[in-house]
Amino acid sequence: MRPIVVLLTVLSTLIFPGRAEAATTFGPREAGVNAWPYHDGGQLPKKYTGVVDNQGVRMFVHPGITGGRKMNHPVAQAQYGLALVNNYRRTHDSWYLDLAQRQARRLADTHVDARGAWYFPYRFDFPLSSGIGLTMRAPWYSAMAQGQATSLFIRLAKATGSAEWRRAADRAFRSLQLGYAAGVPWATHRDAAGRLWLEEYPGPNPATSARVLNGHIFAIYGVWDYWNVTRSPAAAAIFSEATRTVYTYLLRGFRNPSWASSYSLRGDVPSEKYHNIHVNQLLHLHALSGQPVFAAMAEILHGDFTMARVTATIRFSGGTHVGVAFRSTTDGRVRARRGLTLGRASSAPVDQRRRIGGQPGFWYHVTKGALAGFWVQEFPGRRSTTGPIATFPYLTRRTAVLAKGSHLVYRASGPSVARVSATSEAGIVRLGWVDGRRAVLVSAGSLRGLWLVVTPRTTFRIAEGDDHDEVICGVSCERVAPLG
Repeated sequence: MRPIVVLLTVLSTLIFPGRAEAATTFGPREAGVNAWPYHDGGQLPKKYTGVVDNQGVRMFVHPGITGGRKMNHPVAQAQYGLALVNNYRRTHDSWYLDLAQRQARRLADTHVDARGAWYFPYRFDFPLSSGIGLTMRAPWYSAMAQGQATSLFIRLAKATGSAEWRRAADRAFRSLQLGYAAGVPWATHRDAAGRLWLEEYPGPNPATSARVLNGHIFAIYGVWDYWNVTRSPAAAAIFSEATRTVYTYLLRGFRNPSWASSYSLRGDVPSEKYHNIHVNQLLHLHALSGQPVFAAMAEILHGDFTMARVTATIRFSGGTHVGVAFRSTTDGRVRARRGLTLGRASSAPVDQRRRIGGQPGFWYHVTKGALAGFWVQEFPGRRSTTGPIATFPYLTRRTAVLAKGSHLVYRASGPSVARVSATSEAGIVRLGWVDGRRAVLVSAGSLRGLWLVVTPRTTFRIAEGDDHDEVICGVSCERVAPLG
């Protein structure tokens, strides 16, 4: 398949997903432990961390929202418990298991029974930002809390063999099987197109709900965790429908080309804070469903926007360069410019690499030297880092297909050309930028350990078992003219 044909196939499949939908299944798959949700947390010290009560249970306090009082927060308790279970799994130290069970017991002790399910209430009003225009009125409920509590309960059941935690997981999961009903707690609904939402912020009715992407996916994690232990057909069905919702709306609802993805469909406000979370979640969905289309979506969002705080050095070529001071990194209004002419190559430290609103390409924030305090536009061969930057790991198998011919690769010593004698495949484990170019880290074959620059001659599977390929740069990269 020639590159232009590949590109058109990808665009028709991703922008109009219904065309491939009938042939695509989204059921749960087994995944290695390293791909499990919440696995990538760090080592916790053997002491209480964060805001806790005298039992070590995670609490929430805010001068305006809680009036300065410590109050139960279901998501905070579930997330702390999950981090503790992970630490127990790695260390087999019962201190972590005991504290994890205290978080779970608080959730169990404070639940509300409704329609045979356990719901975990928030007992404080919570005004939403991000353009949603909704205030959650106590008591309110959230599918994110329901899903994360399900994850905690079922992982504790697995770790301890306790029937208590298995019953708690059954009751929490039950809440994700129930749709909207007036006058009772609820956390899931179907939109006008029939798509299933696991709603982080349910409004007074489904029409007023926020449809928040990250909360929906965190709830999906709970469904997968429950399925992973129980092999419940109901969990498999919910997982399939909820991931199909992501497939349906991610690119034509949440994506903002060349900018941060939106936090929710209600309000539709881009969120720099949550964009990288979305990329990471899509890579998890790739692993949990086995569907490469979610890796493709992660790659597209990764190309749209990153906001990385880094400790790095960029290399300047000899010649003229222009630094720009912006009034705002969001709207890209220029406050000042400063020129710099170099007789030979030089370098400078930077602390950020990101998109600037309304400006092409990516930009580095210089911290020392003649352009200190200014932003400079990334451009291969003129201004770029020498090592990989803004990288993300793949969590399950991802394969690049290399066309016959020459390919640009980066070794520790710098760029070189690799020649491929016939079309071949190479396993890849990371995605990022090297020297201002999009690249993937090869994990197997003759190019193992090298960063392979992605061009239209490098393709990837977009859906399991079909002929659709993806060209990352063809879809989401842009041609950028150098500024100075």
